[in-house]
Amino acid sequence: MARGKSAYEPICPFCYSPIDRPKKVEPRRFGDFDCGACECGAVYVHDVTGHNLGAAWVEALGFACNDDWDLAWSLTPGDDYQDAFLENYDIESHLVQPTGLTKDEKVVKAALVFIRMAKDVREVTHEGVREKMELFSEPRISAEEKDKAYFERRSRRYSKQQVMALVQDGEVEKIRAMALEDPLVLRKIQRLLYSTDEMLMWKAITTLGAVAGALATDRPSLVGDLVRRLLLASGDSAATNWGSIETIGEIIRAQPKIYGSFLRHILGFINDPPSRPAVLWAIGRIGALHPRVVRSSEFFVLFALLKNPEPKIRGLAVWAFGCVKAKEALKAIQGMIDDTEELRFFDGQSIIYKTVGELASEAVERIEGPISH
Repeated sequence: MARGKSAYEPICPFCYSPIDRPKKVEPRRFGDFDCGACECGAVYVHDVTGHNLGAAWVEALGFACNDDWDLAWSLTPGDDYQDAFLENYDIESHLVQPTGLTKDEKVVKAALVFIRMAKDVREVTHEGVREKMELFSEPRISAEEKDKAYFERRSRRYSKQQVMALVQDGEVEKIRAMALEDPLVLRKIQRLLYSTDEMLMWKAITTLGAVAGALATDRPSLVGDLVRRLLLASGDSAATNWGSIETIGEIIRAQPKIYGSFLRHILGFINDPPSRPAVLWAIGRIGALHPRVVRSSEFFVLFALLKNPEPKIRGLAVWAFGCVKAKEALKAIQGMIDDTEELRFFDGQSIIYKTVGELASEAVERIEGPISH
């Protein structure tokens, strides 16, 4: 539809109906994106910079699928959904500025990313999307107000020595407060994953996961950026032994509702032998607190590892299934109680030595014991 240079109210590119101003909707994964939904079933996401369209598109896809990421990644563009972009959108005036400037000469670079599912997919997801818009939307504050409040708090930088000291002491809440003032705090903790001090590395893994989980609703863009960096590092064969996979697991453990969909990415590394200890450790840690999250994934691919020739892999597999209380593995684990091979691993508190048989006995006790609800 042709437009002149005058500002105009935004419309849905699929049904041409006027749309409402985007609102804040939870959960947010990849940034501080506001969302909206059209009566025709299309959803849209606001990218305030106009430079994060890729992340905004992923957010829109997840939102349109009612956060069913298995469904989202299985869909085919063009067949299962259509997308569209609307540039030069000013959220404050709720107008499209074709010239890229407002009346006050303010530069407008923001964009809206639209996705509309095909009718058969929409029938499954639309109700959940509608409920999110009703239940989680909240009054909007301007970008200027948010920036002002943020930069008023952001009054200092913290040194790597300060960060390291708090990581060693496990001061999650203090580090969270620091990260709100200084976004580089998360990067400084991430650097500790490469420490030659093994215990410091493990403390960095657990602390980074806990802090990221605590920041997920306050500063989602910080956590989204961290998760992307960790995923990229996990795909680097030189980095997989340096805590990236384990840290993603800890973030899922801290915020399973927001980041649980990333469990499938962790399981995807199971075919890479050097990554298997990290995958099993992450699964065990997540499963100990959120067994349903693990059970909703394809965790059965791990069963074959109970027969792995390496004691560390067998032992971690036993430990992980025990944490998840996987009755499906009970018989196989019972047959491993006499396995005297020893392994060394971090149990969440300290680095310990256990035989595979000892871990099997503990796993059997967990699996056969009462299951908490």
